[in-house]
This record gives sequence, structure tokens and C-alpha cells, in this order.
Amino acid sequence: MKVADLTSQSYEAKLVEKLRSGDSTAMEEFYNLYRSRLYTLISGQVNRDQALAEDLVQETFLAALDSLDKFRGDSHLYTWLRSIAFHKVNDFYRRQAREPKAGNSSPDFDAMKQLEQTGDDKPATLTVLEFEEIRQSVRQALGDLPQDYQEVLVMKYLEGMPVLEISQAMGRSPKSVEGLLARARKAMRDNLAANGQER
Repeated sequence: MKVADLTSQSYEAKLVEKLRSGDSTAMEEFYNLYRSRLYTLISGQVNRDQALAEDLVQETFLAALDSLDKFRGDSHLYTWLRSIAFHKVNDFYRRQAREPKAGNSSPDFDAMKQLEQTGDDKPATLTVLEFEEIRQSVRQALGDLPQDYQEVLVMKYLEGMPVLEISQAMGRSPKSVEGLLARARKAMRDNLAANGQER
């Protein structure tokens, strides 16, 4: 069966119905169908930390199964799962922000090791730390946006989806998606400016 067939609205409606009835085969199918895509998505948001990405994937699936009654079928199941995943990632970074800072910031340690070997590590390390600070600000700005703004920006800029594909995933017309993108970009710029990160 093609992926397109597996993610059709009628297939998803049947899958959701089976999941709601507690069908364990459907749960395995649900997990196998979306796990890889969610892992790739989440991994990119958590600096490729495999263990953390796996944990957040599990949390996403558990949250989805707990709130299946809220899935109305207005969008594709993966679109709904992706929004749950982003909430889980944002929750993780909010928890991190509240914890003491020692060891909290997670710059790319492999990059820092390479910088140490070059001998000119002080200015470069500062750049790595500044980059991490900017990433945190972007995540925060994105997390503060309405859910549909988050989804459209992620699909367009993180997943590289064309407008037509986004319109199909969100159940909107391409024109509507273009308008949503314009509003989401403006809101994101406003949030970044408020956080002093607008360049």
C-alpha cells in the first residue's frame, strides 16, 4: 500500500475509530506509520539528541492516544500529531528555562571540541553560545504563536513543504495558506523583535 493511500482521510478515519476502541493492532499500525516522521521532526528541534527525541516521540504518541476524542478529522492525522509534538518540544524547553542554568544550555559539544582543537576557541565558542541563545529565542517566539501559525511556519520552513502540499495537509485553499503564512511571518517577526532578536 502506498503512503498516500495510508494517509487518506478515509483510511485515517478508520484508523482513529479502531484506536478509540482500544484495538492493539491499530495502535501498532499508528505507531509504525508515523514514528519515523515524528522522530525526524523532533530530532531537528532538539539538536539531534537521540534519547531526548525518542522520549518526546513517546510522549507525543501517549498524548495523542489520550486525546483522540479531540481529533475531529479536519486535518490529516500527521498534522495533528505534529502539533502535539511541537507542544511537547516547547514544554521541554520551558522546563529547561526554569531549571538552574548549570549544564542547562546545550550547545553543540562536538562543535565545541573542534573549536578547542583549532586553538582559537574563545571567540568561536562565544559564537556557538550566541547561536544557541538565538535558537532558544526562535523556539520561544514560535511557541508563543497560535497553533495554526506554528504549523504553517514549520511545514514551510522546517519541512520545506510547498504551499500546495501545506494546503492539502491543513485542509485549506492555497490562497488561504499564503495569507496564513504572511500573518504567521509577521507575528513571528513581532515576537522576535519583542525578544530583541530581530536582525
